[in-house]
Amino acid sequence: MTAAFFPARVTAKDDAFTRFGHMDRFIPMLHSAMALARLLLHLRGATAALLLLLTLAATPATAQEPELYRSALAELAAGDTMAALAHLRELTELEPDYAPGWGMLGTVLSEIASGRETDFQQRLEADKALRRAWQLDPKDPSYLLALGQNMRKQQMFFDARRVLNRAKKAVIEHPEEVTPEERAHLWYELGLYAEDIYLDTRHLVFVPDLPVFTPECGSLGSFCLNFTRPREFNEYFRHAADLSDEGEDDFEEMVDAFRRALEADPSHAGAFRRLVAHLIERDDHREARQLAMYFQEAAPENPWGYLTLGLVYQRTGVDSLAEAQFDRGMQLAGDDIAEHYRDISYVLREGSAERYEGANEEARRWIEEILWRKSDPLYLSPGNEVRAAHLARVAFADIFFEDPSEGRWGADTEQGHIFVRYGAPERVWQVQRDASREGGGQLAEAGGRWIFWNYGWELPNFIFQKQLRYRHASHMLSSASKLAEEEAREVEPAVHSTSFELFDFPVQVARFRGATDSIVEVDFYSELPGDSLLSTPDTVSLGLFLFAGAEHVEVFRRTLNAASEPAPQAVTFTLPLPAGQFTYSLEAEAPLDKAAVRRDTLEIQPFTDGTLALSDMLLADAVTPRIQQPLDRRGFAIRANRKAVFDRDLPVAVYWEVYGLATDQDGFANYRVTLSVTDAKGKGVLARVAGAFGFGDEDDIELTYERVVEFNGMRVPEYMSIELLDSEPGQYKIAIEVADLVAEQQVTRERLFELVVVDLE
Repeated sequence: MTAAFFPARVTAKDDAFTRFGHMDRFIPMLHSAMALARLLLHLRGATAALLLLLTLAATPATAQEPELYRSALAELAAGDTMAALAHLRELTELEPDYAPGWGMLGTVLSEIASGRETDFQQRLEADKALRRAWQLDPKDPSYLLALGQNMRKQQMFFDARRVLNRAKKAVIEHPEEVTPEERAHLWYELGLYAEDIYLDTRHLVFVPDLPVFTPECGSLGSFCLNFTRPREFNEYFRHAADLSDEGEDDFEEMVDAFRRALEADPSHAGAFRRLVAHLIERDDHREARQLAMYFQEAAPENPWGYLTLGLVYQRTGVDSLAEAQFDRGMQLAGDDIAEHYRDISYVLREGSAERYEGANEEARRWIEEILWRKSDPLYLSPGNEVRAAHLARVAFADIFFEDPSEGRWGADTEQGHIFVRYGAPERVWQVQRDASREGGGQLAEAGGRWIFWNYGWELPNFIFQKQLRYRHASHMLSSASKLAEEEAREVEPAVHSTSFELFDFPVQVARFRGATDSIVEVDFYSELPGDSLLSTPDTVSLGLFLFAGAEHVEVFRRTLNAASEPAPQAVTFTLPLPAGQFTYSLEAEAPLDKAAVRRDTLEIQPFTDGTLALSDMLLADAVTPRIQQPLDRRGFAIRANRKAVFDRDLPVAVYWEVYGLATDQDGFANYRVTLSVTDAKGKGVLARVAGAFGFGDEDDIELTYERVVEFNGMRVPEYMSIELLDSEPGQYKIAIEVADLVAEQQVTRERLFELVVVDLE
């Protein structure tokens, strides 16, 4: 099956029927109309049910099938659910003793009925139809299965269990009367029943004095202390009594039932999804991976096997394999389902999401491509770890938070939205509503659950509420939880983390004029943080990646493998670039899931003839001429300081170049240099400066000198050494102003650096 296992709301003349195919492989196993109707039950979900009815309509009619029955199946095949129900209702009036008519009417109504407590009309009609079908044909347990399923939607849990147990007894006593698919569905329904109970005890804690209302509540409503003083509020949970063990028996019963369903039918997608979701939620990734592989083998055309295996791979840090599985699952699922997984509105700020959703398909694909290209945290690795993490979140949310009774994606539930944007919460607390008291009295609203999602002890919680046995949990309307989510989405995109440990990659970038006035040479003076990445000598992968413009198109990459010690290692790249806006990513990847990255934007403006300009300042530990009259930086021995961090007791060397000087009639340029150093507060700092001509013997907070040089039309190199006198550790700024006294132009460059105290011991 492809999209048959994805929940979707079904309406009259639903065009979704035309998108689902691959049903021909099921026809040989369908021996009769009722066999197919029974198979309908095991698929669960309105779309799945009607999809099977589509195939049912394609099977040859038998002489015993009334014309209205065949017409109803034809309407279902055409996607007109309402017309099909009208035929089935007419059939049950004209032939009140025809069990398949009642059974089909009840089954379709049960599948499409909402699980909301206020929307019960279809569930009541389904209950009546299924009871009549069972009365007419008590040997067919499929009616009991559908009746039990409908009772769950009606929140008649004890009655549902009683009916399902009767169906189980009938199956055990007369196994020849049921197919493996029917047995699988029986165990699946029993598993869902146990899961309903387990979900009410998962993360359950006892907090007897949890403050629902406090004096400063105001517009924040219930649990306002959660938003005004979150750390104080969260302290109530720090030592809360854990009651979640009360649900372990139900958990085991649920797992056993889903396993039995898969033993009967290894391709049962519902049982597979529910079981694998709980294994992943409990970090049992080994068994989850095995289960996903078994399901792929049993149902190679079903996308859930691939999407789920991608989820497991991502959770275990194998991101490249995860992406491959996700892409295969999306390919099998078809365009409609793939669109759901391509949808990036979940991760964007609210305004950006609205523009994305309003764009045409071509523009949406363009936006998606750029977003994932920009978000890739490590271009050295074969996969995009952030994209894999996003798809994994969507897949998990779709499974774990799905609400079959409402026919919606799990990622589109209120809990699913937050899970996709921020990932799994660090802590989850579920509290009995009648376990807290207000002003010494029992709360008026009792019997349900409050659920708190916590992403940090210092942070407020998202607060949900749910009724017992209801799967759907929504933001607590009387609190500011929903408002907090909406405000966060307006200003913050989704948050993702990498599956590997990430370190900073220090670098000093300096731009110089190239061989022509249209090319700029960019030097990257970096230092591989080998002490952070390695514990023993090993091979490290290095890479420099460059992307152009707003579209983030890759225009350059250089990668290499280098042996490294577990100590800082000097790394230098030089890259000639034309004018434009670029983003660079300097990366190193080491074994054992460690990496270092420095990523920043880079604006390139050529140094044109006749326009006064300065290169970037290059800060160094020492600058020494190699020859008597160097023409550019290659004529100097420059020991670049790759972190721009200096020992306060040692000098700071500076190198830069001057371009575009005007000359007099004899070819000489005349310019003035002003240099100053300021601290973080902008206060001038005393400095002793030594340069090529030995100037600066006296201490001052500003140095000014003039030079007359024969200009070669390309550049004039400058360098000096600065000693900061009695300076405290901290951040400082060097500013150099060059004034062309011939052309009466001036230009300034600045560079930040840091002074530290070096402990020689």
